[in-house]
Amino acid sequence: MSKYLRLLSKKQFKAIFFIAVIVILYKALTPSSNEPLFNFHHADKVLHALAFFVLSFLLNRSSSSIEKRMRNIISLLAFGILIEVLQSFTGYRDVSLGDILADLLGILLFQLTYTLLKVWQLKRRKKKIN
Repeated sequence: MSKYLRLLSKKQFKAIFFIAVIVILYKALTPSSNEPLFNFHHADKVLHALAFFVLSFLLNRSSSSIEKRMRNIISLLAFGILIEVLQSFTGYRDVSLGDILADLLGILLFQLTYTLLKVWQLKRRKKKIN
């Protein structure tokens, strides 16, 4: 799988990341349709978590050094908080601590997935060497 991720450069991942940020910010600040995308309780929170999982992936691929991971987490969480603050000025969007928590969940789920994948890859390499 990692060979497919190398098809794009860090610059390309960074461009996709910024496009995703713009799209997410636009969707967060425009009036929502009355029809939900998914028809189950807390679908909005799932979408928040998914959006921030994807943002975490894209940001990680564009700046993948280990020392930047904490900066990425904090930056994405700050972006989620900024969205909620901006929504408070719209008059047609609600501010929600639950949305921020869902954003954080998506970020942390990516970080956990990434860490587990790296550990799994290291174990596979060690087995191949032995």
